[in-house]
Amino acid sequence: MRKTMRQSALANANLEYLDQAMLADPQTASEDDRKRILELVLRSNSHLIAAMKGVRSLRLPDCCISGPSIAWPLWAALKGTPALPGSNQLYISYYDPSKHALEKEVTYLRHIRQILSTGPYQVQLSNQASHVTQHETVGLKNEVPITCTPEALLRDPVQTYALGVRLEANNTFSVLAPFGLSGVFSMKMERNLAFCDEEDFLIKLRRVETMWPRVSFR
Repeated sequence: MRKTMRQSALANANLEYLDQAMLADPQTASEDDRKRILELVLRSNSHLIAAMKGVRSLRLPDCCISGPSIAWPLWAALKGTPALPGSNQLYISYYDPSKHALEKEVTYLRHIRQILSTGPYQVQLSNQASHVTQHETVGLKNEVPITCTPEALLRDPVQTYALGVRLEANNTFSVLAPFGLSGVFSMKMERNLAFCDEEDFLIKLRRVETMWPRVSFR
């Protein structure tokens, strides 16, 4: 079974033969398999690659394209184009703890909007150094500072969205997935219990259920 998956995944540059169940199952596909397919999907999206190149040119510290901006193109490849618009948000996470980070963020955002002005995206820029997260777990102290972008992904309110991709200077991909990629391939929305209240989670869940009404995200 594993051999069949590898042959079809490597042969289908047009993404016609993706087996979601097989790719989501840790017993039949490895993280390397999932990373390979994720990269294939993202590289087939010309708007996203152009945006990633534009973001890369700004050299934001510890930067990646994150969350739904990575999950939704993958889900479109697995289940088809969303029934309703709303998938053109570009979530950019970076980490800058410097003294003048707020002023630099305004400049970053202006430059990003200029660079991406001809594309379809609405930019959501987030300096993770300015964020703290709220624990719901008993015994953990509230307002815990974030120390880097990968740690911010680990604390994403929706565990399924805890992933990021960075296009490096040599055009290779760095994939950040602290919980692994199996969850995003399974298309099950999982709440990060320590960092998300149920109401906020349900809002995010209902959004993707509207976008892909024939898919069960639970």
